[in-house]
Amino acid sequence: MIKRYFALLSIVAALSSCQVPVDVELPHTERLVVDGFVGLSPEYGELRVLRTLPPLARVNVTDMIVPDAAVVLEWKGAQGGTFMLERNPDSVTFALPNEAESWEDGIAVLRVQGIGKTATATTRIPGRPVVLSTRVVDSVSFYGAKMKYVLADVEVDRSSVVWTQDEFMFSGDRRPLAGYHRWVVAPFDPLSSSSRTTMRIVAYDNTYLEPDSVTITIMSGDPAFERYLRSPYGSGESIFGFSGVNPWFNIQGDGIGLFIGASSTTINVMLR
Repeated sequence: MIKRYFALLSIVAALSSCQVPVDVELPHTERLVVDGFVGLSPEYGELRVLRTLPPLARVNVTDMIVPDAAVVLEWKGAQGGTFMLERNPDSVTFALPNEAESWEDGIAVLRVQGIGKTATATTRIPGRPVVLSTRVVDSVSFYGAKMKYVLADVEVDRSSVVWTQDEFMFSGDRRPLAGYHRWVVAPFDPLSSSSRTTMRIVAYDNTYLEPDSVTITIMSGDPAFERYLRSPYGSGESIFGFSGVNPWFNIQGDGIGLFIGASSTTINVMLR
């Protein structure tokens, strides 16, 4: 029995020491990758254009650049027009026209060509959110920490996706909070004949920081953005607690990615 045991160990050791290199080729279809918002302020006014790399390739931004990319944007709203976008110095992004910041309540059509591929997208830029009222509420968190909430009643285009970006002011010292974003879908009353609806956005901060005021940028976007945000999480009906799928994109043709029309309104609220 002992001899057989040692014989088995010898066989396992011999097999484990045999390493045969294998070249594996995974399927890869080169595509354009397009990502950006249209209709927001210049800080968001860039369109990223790249291309996919093979699954096992070393990630290098230089290899992802599309050197021959040609990008055309057509605005079909009021004072419509067609714009050929200019490449920025970083070679990755294209600057959207300055006019785009004032676009609202209309359709934007994007066409990207490069590496022998063509990708397109159509998005709607909604009207700008209208802030009806704001109020500040003091509260307490689950752990007993003091909290300060800003409740903003906002009127937005029906079915739009609404999210916020907040910048807190500390005695004049601006400290943007990176990644401090929220989104929520505006409620929709199918029985209402109005093309607009009202929703409430909540912004908050732990008052240990004692901010003086908060600047809230309320952004309203094409409902396609909501579909993208929800897609990785699936329906939530999985018995294991997750039923996610691949992200949903609105780029068509030989491309993947997201091109979303959005508009924004910025307000400043004093907290004390």
